Amino acid sequence: MKVVQVAHYYGPLGGIERVVYQFCQGLKGLYSVEALACNTSIKTVRTEEEGIPVTRVGRIAHFQRMSVSPSFPLHLRRMKPDLVHVHMTNPLAEVSCLFSGLKCPVIATYHMDVTRQRVLNSLYAPLQRMFLERTRLITVSSANFARTSPVLSNWMEKVRVLPFGISQKASIPTERTSEMLKKLRESFPGKVVLFVGRLIHYKGIEVLVDAMRSVQATCLIIGGGYLEQEIKKQIQQHHQENKIFLVGRVSDEELIAYYQRADVFVLPSVNRTEAYGLTQIEAMAQGTPVICTDVGTGTSFVNEDGVSGLVIQPGDSSALADALNHILRDEELRSKLSAGARHRAETLFTEEYMVMNLRNIYKEILR
Repeated sequence: MKVVQVAHYYGPLGGIERVVYQFCQGLKGLYSVEALACNTSIKTVRTEEEGIPVTRVGRIAHFQRMSVSPSFPLHLRRMKPDLVHVHMTNPLAEVSCLFSGLKCPVIATYHMDVTRQRVLNSLYAPLQRMFLERTRLITVSSANFARTSPVLSNWMEKVRVLPFGISQKASIPTERTSEMLKKLRESFPGKVVLFVGRLIHYKGIEVLVDAMRSVQATCLIIGGGYLEQEIKKQIQQHHQENKIFLVGRVSDEELIAYYQRADVFVLPSVNRTEAYGLTQIEAMAQGTPVICTDVGTGTSFVNEDGVSGLVIQPGDSSALADALNHILRDEELRSKLSAGARHRAETLFTEEYMVMNLRNIYKEILR
């Protein structure tokens, strides 16, 4: 049986791409698995990466997070799949499934709602409805997200909850991790607040920077994105250059050290585009308490208020500052949340558990 995972991109770019990678690796022993995605240039490139054939189809244009690639449906059809798994939202992949002539079953993983592109979304909505009608099943990362999604309300009979997880092996510190942790403790001896993610609008980094004006701690921001210069200006305007540091991107081994060094991890997202927050699980796996926002998705399912961290309302820098100070000043609370975070990550959000559930879903469709 051949399964094709279809996504915007393939590779270690962000949360969705990581999930696609995990699905491919977790299924390759049971099925013939290939990945189909877009390239960032007009050239089509075929590679094999860790046992997975990957086709990155050339595109002729890109706007509003959408790629234009006339040959994409042809490449999908030529793969002759027995099952297609589309990671949404992805208009190009959805059009390809609808008009490539494929007769095989289609699964969708609905990762996020489109929240900011209202005009474009109104044009896309009819296509999306056609595609969801075509699907056999729709997986989501949490029941809370499915229940509150304006798109999925008409398709609940197709919805299956499939919580994302991280590899327990990848959470094990290495010698490089230990060396990095020692350096971080020397460089930042006081309390440390950590953010990990892309520097883009919905992540709410501006809210975090504003909140840090009322918090006596060092804030480390890991990641890159189009808001980097704006965030630098905001830090300078608030005279926080000796308090907030833009670290950039780091290796996986180094990232574990940052999670271990942090006293609290923050995911200050401001809207529903943040559907889950895998970085929360990475932090929790290292015993780091989490502060996240309740944006009506899976963020507050991953981080349970009072168990693994605190949950606050989005866009409120005062509430974020209060939550940070509460955790940083209360050693007993921080210890309790640390234990709860680790337990929750190890029991509910492992890659192994996720892949087992995914395989059961595939068996349901392909039996």
